[in-house]
Parts: sequence; structure tokens; C-alpha cells
Amino acid sequence: MKMLKQLIPFHKILFMTAVLFTLLSVVLNLCWNKWLAQLIDSLGNTAPLLTPGVSLTFVLAISESLSLYLSSYTCEMFAYEIRMGYAGYYLQCDLQTLSKLNVGEEQSAMQNEITEISNYLSENLFCLMKQFAAFAITVVFLFCQNKKLTVLTILPVIPLIVYCSFSGKMIKQYTQQSQNCKKNINGLTDTILELFPIVQIYDARPLMQRMMRKNLSEWGIAEMKKERICAGLMSLSGVLSFVLLLLLLGFGGFMVINGEISMGIFYIFINLSGNVFGFLQNMPNFYAAFQRFNASVDRLEGKLCFHTRYL
Repeated sequence: MKMLKQLIPFHKILFMTAVLFTLLSVVLNLCWNKWLAQLIDSLGNTAPLLTPGVSLTFVLAISESLSLYLSSYTCEMFAYEIRMGYAGYYLQCDLQTLSKLNVGEEQSAMQNEITEISNYLSENLFCLMKQFAAFAITVVFLFCQNKKLTVLTILPVIPLIVYCSFSGKMIKQYTQQSQNCKKNINGLTDTILELFPIVQIYDARPLMQRMMRKNLSEWGIAEMKKERICAGLMSLSGVLSFVLLLLLLGFGGFMVINGEISMGIFYIFINLSGNVFGFLQNMPNFYAAFQRFNASVDRLEGKLCFHTRYL
């Protein structure tokens, strides 16, 4: 988060505009669902609702498009600032400092840390912001529609939150193991390149090959273990979310039959359940991605110069 606080001032207006349209698209989506609910409840007289509904749909489409464009452009500008900041660090270093750098570690940082940070910003920053905003605003919106059904829907979510916290820690652990194995491969590759003449003189090629195969094997095992753990935890998270949806259908259907809520309100709860259950279902992935991002930022601590500009 410290790095983002440093990046935002460079593109403050662009960032705030992207955030505004992201939140606007969430609010307009709720308004659109409310309009559909009213349309369902007034099937006998839909004419008065068609004109504002078409206008709302048009505005929602424009808002979603602008939100996607501005968020993608903002993330790309942030990634650009990070790459330039990393290059700026070396441009301001003296020759004595540069001579002490480990080429393998710096190459690994460019291949892993910079790529990890750029990918996180592009894939998760505004996506997470939008899903969290949709989750929070949707809960309040549903509570305003019907308090009883909202409480019956939210209470079973608590065990899912506990599970997501546990699974997030598991995914983080296995992800770090995989990254450490990959770092060992990069370090060994750099050693072989630097000591290649010595390797040739002493005929140490078989030894280097065995070490490389060992590192590749360890990385492959760690990567497959991580993918299996992620797949298992995410699958169980999906099953739990499906159970929550079944409970919503059961409670909501019973209330419609008893006349406690209208069919339109029931539609709103079903259609917007993805904003609640979907966010919680993806929490392990969000948490693991943030931990990888945070770890990459920590490894680049002191090597990002954002306050200097170079042509």
C-alpha cells in the first residue's frame, strides 16, 4: 500500500476519475436491477417503465465501458511508473554500487517481481475495488429491500468468511514455496553463466546439469502442489457458495409463497447474490494475489525511485 500511495500523486486526477466511474457503475447496476424488479411486479402495465429503463441501460453501458477503459489505463500508467522507477534507481547509482550488484538477483527481480506487480495492478487493483464496493453496497441495498431475507442470507456467510481466511493462508504458503524454488533456478542460471569458463575447464557440466534438474524438479513439485491446493480450496469455496444460494432460494421462495415479498424483490436477491457470494468465493484468490504483490514490493524496497524523471 505504501507504493500505491507514492504512485497515486503522479496520476491523481486519472486515478480518482477511474474510482468514480467504478463506483458509479456499481450504483447504476443496482438501479438497473431495481428497475427490472419493478418491471416484473407490474407486468400488466410496463409502458411507463420502458423509457426510463432504456435510458438507464444506455447510461449503464457507457459507465461500464468508461470504467473498464479508465481502470486499465490507470493500471498501465502505474506499471510504467514502476518500470521507470526501477530503471531510475540504477541510473542514479555510482559505479562502485553497480559493481557490487548481483546480476542474477537483479535479473530475477525484473522477471519476477516487476512482472508480478504489473500483473497484480492490471488484474486485481480495480477488480478488487469494484467487487468490494459491490459487496458492501449490495448488502446495504438488499437490507433496504427486505431486512428479514437479508439477515437470513448474510448469516450463513459467516462460516464462509472463516473458511476463506484459512484457505487464503494456505494458498499464500504454497505460493511462497513455489516462488522460492523459481528464485533458486534463476540464481543457478546466473552462476552457470558467470562461471561458464571454469565449468568447462573442470568438466563440471554434469554437476551443473544435476543441480539444474534438481531445482527444476523441486519447482515443478512445488508448482503442482500449489495448483492442486488452490483447485481444491477454490472448488470447496464454490460448493459452499452454491449451498448459500440454495438457502437463499429456499427462504426467498417460501416468503414469496406467503406473500411477504414480491416476485420482483425475490428477483433482486437472486440476481445480486453473486455480488455477495461471488466476492466471498474469490477471497482466497484475492488474498493470495495480494500477498504475492506485497512480497514482491518488499523485495524491491529501496530500488524504486519515483521522484526522479529520466528521458
